Amino acid sequence: MNNKKVISAVLLVSDGPIEHSYFEELLKIENTVLISIFEQINTDLTNADIGFYIKFDKSKSDIVTKSEISELLTDVKPPPILRGLSTPALETLAIVAYEQPVTKMKISEIRGVESESSIKTLESRGLIEKSGELDVPGNPILYGTTDLFLNKLDISSVNNLPTIGEYFTSSEEE
Repeated sequence: MNNKKVISAVLLVSDGPIEHSYFEELLKIENTVLISIFEQINTDLTNADIGFYIKFDKSKSDIVTKSEISELLTDVKPPPILRGLSTPALETLAIVAYEQPVTKMKISEIRGVESESSIKTLESRGLIEKSGELDVPGNPILYGTTDLFLNKLDISSVNNLPTIGEYFTSSEEE
C-alpha cells in the first residue's frame, strides 16, 4: 500500500491532529521517514494548487486549510470551538490558561463568582481537563488546558500565549 495515500486519507478523515506514533506503528516506519512523506505530500499539494496542507511538528500532524482560503470558507466551516462560549466561560478559560494548574476555588476567587458551570462547559468542549489533584486536605482537582485548546489557538505551548501587558500602552492601564 502507498504510504502517502494512507497518511493523507487518515488525516482527511480524522477530527484533529494525529500522533506520529500512530503512523509509525501502522506503516512500520521511523519518524524521519514519516516527516519526509509529509514533506512529499505537501509538495504534491502545492504543485496541484490544492487549498490545504499538512501541518506537522515533531510529534503530531493535521491537515489544515491554507490561510488565504480559510477566510472564504466561513459559511461552510463548522463554527470555531471558542465561538458561542459565554463571557464567564471565556473568563474561566483565560484563568485556566494563564494560571494552570489551577483549582476550581482559585478560579472562582479570581472571577469573584462560582465557576462550576463554566468549568463543565469547557470540559465538555475538550478545552480544559483535570490535570491532577492538589496535595492538601480534600485533594481539590487541578485544571489545565488541553492539546485541543493549543491546536485551536494555533500555538504549541501555553508559553506562547501573549503576556497580558502586551495589550496595554501604559502601566496605568495594566
